[in-house]
Amino acid sequence: MKRLRVLISAHEFSPAQGSECAVGWNISTRLANFHTVTVLCADGAPLWHNSYRDAVIRNFLQHGKIAGLEVVFVPQPPIAIRCAYINRKFMGITRGIGWQLLYYLGLDAWHRAAFLKVAELGLDNFDLMHQLTPISFLRPGYLWTFEKPFFWGPLGGMFKVPSAFANLGGFNSLIFESVRSFNIERQVRSDSFRKIVQKAKRIWTITNDERCIVNAMSEGKAVPMIDTAPPKETVGRVRHYDGTVPLRLCWSGRHEPRKALPLLLYALAALPERQKVFLDVLGQGPETQKWKEMANKLGLTNINWHGRLPYHEALKTMGKSDAFVHTSYREAASMVVLEALGWGMPVICHDACGMAVAVNSTCGIKVPFVNPESSINGFRKALEQLLHNPQKVEQLSKGALRRASELSWDAKVKEILEGYSSLVAS
Repeated sequence: MKRLRVLISAHEFSPAQGSECAVGWNISTRLANFHTVTVLCADGAPLWHNSYRDAVIRNFLQHGKIAGLEVVFVPQPPIAIRCAYINRKFMGITRGIGWQLLYYLGLDAWHRAAFLKVAELGLDNFDLMHQLTPISFLRPGYLWTFEKPFFWGPLGGMFKVPSAFANLGGFNSLIFESVRSFNIERQVRSDSFRKIVQKAKRIWTITNDERCIVNAMSEGKAVPMIDTAPPKETVGRVRHYDGTVPLRLCWSGRHEPRKALPLLLYALAALPERQKVFLDVLGQGPETQKWKEMANKLGLTNINWHGRLPYHEALKTMGKSDAFVHTSYREAASMVVLEALGWGMPVICHDACGMAVAVNSTCGIKVPFVNPESSINGFRKALEQLLHNPQKVEQLSKGALRRASELSWDAKVKEILEGYSSLVAS
């Protein structure tokens, strides 16, 4: 196939940050090995001016510019900066998006600025458009309005949390998830969303929820793709567990309601052989003290609370474990799950969200996502499987390393290249 001229919109784009910045950087830079890629990206997060630009420049100075890649920085509009400032001042937000209405108002302003930048660059200079980041379907930008082949994804954000799980975080969590579910339903029923789906040549979706919704509107356009990948610095090994020492588990994440660590705590308390399990808990957050008190009341003394560790120290702690447990009930595809697979750690998680796609029977145990009671029972049974069948740890560990390779950035780019090749006239 000839070398195409690809225009990518990646609001988040940086070699120095994880999450969606890593999605923008890793996919765009790899695509440049095969096509001529122009990336439209923000100059930085709204309150961290030039943070993305500075990181890209430092990378280019250290490693040299990337052949086939042009980066066009679109500054954050004043309204995006004002929205972010209000979020930080009144919502107490120092990380994350804060109040969604304000965040998406600012993001939409940036998308409009990027739309105008395309006119400056010249529409005839591109063969196709790809909306890459952010992965949320709520504000897909305006590249789809141009008369060029349009690709979208990986995208997520359509998963709606059942009220039984939303209740775990108390009243505020229930209200938040209810409003979020209402907004999702309203957006996917909108004419604009339907038009974008119909215009797209291909849409890569993170969860089964997105895939079903997209294919109901335009059968066959949705293709599964996890939005993140195991980091390159993760060097895995096969885990060997013989049952003569405690099974060492690791849990990692921000301590907030949707991460649902209490499900694992109750599962451990219900385990007849709880003395044969040791748990490392990484991270901290607003629920930390509450969760520690819960563990004490349950009589769980086999837990080490590490707090928030530097990245490489956290990876080392994970590396000492036999298996990783992920109890979250709302994720796209958590980076920590991909890191665990890259380490060769079997993963125990809900059969929901991005975890349902990332984890399969060769590399982990998925717990049915029905209600909190069934989850507690499911996590307990999963732990009993490993305790009573120690050889299963090694079996799943080998599968984790294979699965990590299948979910690599290179594998994602190969899938995208195949989509371009099959759906854009040569």
